[in-house]
Amino acid sequence: MEFKEGIFENLDYPTYDSIPAWRSHDLTSIAKCPFTWKNRTFNNSPALFEGRVMHTVFLEHYKFAEEFAIEPPVDRRTKVGKAEYAEWLEELGDKDPVKQDLYDTCMERREVVSDYIPKGKHHVELTLCWIWNGQPCKGKLDWHTGTDVWDYKSCRDASPRGFRSAINTFRYHQQAAYYLAGCRAVGLPTEKFYFLAQEKQAPYPFGVYTLSDEAIAYADAQNEQAMAIGIKCREQDLYLPYNQEGIKEFGLADLN
Repeated sequence: MEFKEGIFENLDYPTYDSIPAWRSHDLTSIAKCPFTWKNRTFNNSPALFEGRVMHTVFLEHYKFAEEFAIEPPVDRRTKVGKAEYAEWLEELGDKDPVKQDLYDTCMERREVVSDYIPKGKHHVELTLCWIWNGQPCKGKLDWHTGTDVWDYKSCRDASPRGFRSAINTFRYHQQAAYYLAGCRAVGLPTEKFYFLAQEKQAPYPFGVYTLSDEAIAYADAQNEQAMAIGIKCREQDLYLPYNQEGIKEFGLADLN
C-alpha cells in the first residue's frame, strides 16, 4: 500500500506492514543499534504468536475464527493421529492453528480484564499515517475510545515497579509519545495514552498506567533524536553497531 496521510480502518497487518513509513519500533530500535535494525529478520517466535492470539482474543474476538483455528484433539504420536492432523492442515487454508490450551488461557486473561474490553463505540486497530519531521510515519493503535489511546501489554510483572522497568526496557514511553503525535497530526482527538498491563501467569493480575506530560515531552525529544539518527544512517548508508566506531575504553568509574 502506498503511503497516504490519514486514518484507515480494517487494514490487515500485511497491508499495514507494506506502507513505506517509519514506525515506533523503528525509532526505538535504530537509536539503540542501527546495525541490528538494518539487519533485522522476522522471527515468529512462540511468544510473538501468543501475543498475536491474545490481542485478537482481547481486541477483536469476533474475528478469531477468520484468522485462527483450534487444533483437533488427535494424538499426533500415532500414525492415525498424524494422518488426521495432516488432513486437517490441508483444509486450514490461510488460518493459523492454535492449541486449545493457549486459546483457553487467552480467554481466561480476557475475562479478568473484561471491564476494559473495547466497547462498540471504540475504534480498534486503527492505522494512522502522518508526516513528522518531513518523514512519513505510521502507527497501528490497539484501540481509541474517542478521547484516549489504549494499548494492551502482556508482561511478566504488571506491578507499578515491574511495569516501570518494562517501560524503560522496551521504550514504551516513546511509543506512547509517537502515537499521540500521530493522533494530533491526523486530527484524532486524544487526551491521554493508557497502558493496560496484564501478567501472563495465572491469576493474571493487571494494572493501568499512563505517563505525565513531562514524560511524554521527554519521549518526544528521544523520538526526534532517534529519527535524526535514522535519517543520517539512511543518507550515508552506514549502520554501525550501537552507533559507534573504533574501540571503546572503560575507565575506573565504569567498574563496580
